Amino acid sequence: MSTDISAWEDRRPRRADARRNYDAIVQAARQAFARHGVGTSIDDIARSAGVGNATLYRHFPTRDDLVVAALAENMAATHHRGLELVQVDPPVAALHEWLHLTVEQISTYGGLPGSLLDSAAHAGSLLGATCTDMQQTTQTLLTRAQRAGQVRDDLTMEEVFDLAAGVAWVASRQGQHRRGARLLDLALTGLAPGA
Repeated sequence: MSTDISAWEDRRPRRADARRNYDAIVQAARQAFARHGVGTSIDDIARSAGVGNATLYRHFPTRDDLVVAALAENMAATHHRGLELVQVDPPVAALHEWLHLTVEQISTYGGLPGSLLDSAAHAGSLLGATCTDMQQTTQTLLTRAQRAGQVRDDLTMEEVFDLAAGVAWVASRQGQHRRGARLLDLALTGLAPGA
């Protein structure tokens, strides 16, 4: 994870009442995002958490900040596994596992694939930073697999990441997670040399 995201995790309030509010907001956001996607009403999240809008915005000035907080645990685990996969052989297996993890992470909530890719274009966005981190790991794993001759030389990280993001978009639609995994498996056959 980038230092910006790690710093965000350190923003959890120290005071007990503020910490309770923060945790209640994050929990309400996770539930709302799971039901209605990342575009759900911020007002509804505040009501569900039992706090006012001012309290929510004090902790989370933007929707992206709230999405990052809701994803923080999963992002940390995904990032950690990405670091481990850099050592996994064969490199193509590491790349395939990473792309499955990427699809799983990006499709956690409805609308998240689009939000991530839109945020990646905005400097300073924490949500965009998560996308950048995932792209960097994708580049590292793709390069390893290409050097081992296990993946086509003409592939770029952007193409591979866009492929994963497209599959994640399908998977993020209600009830499509199994279909997303199948689509990614089919797409990965096109990465092999000579495909």
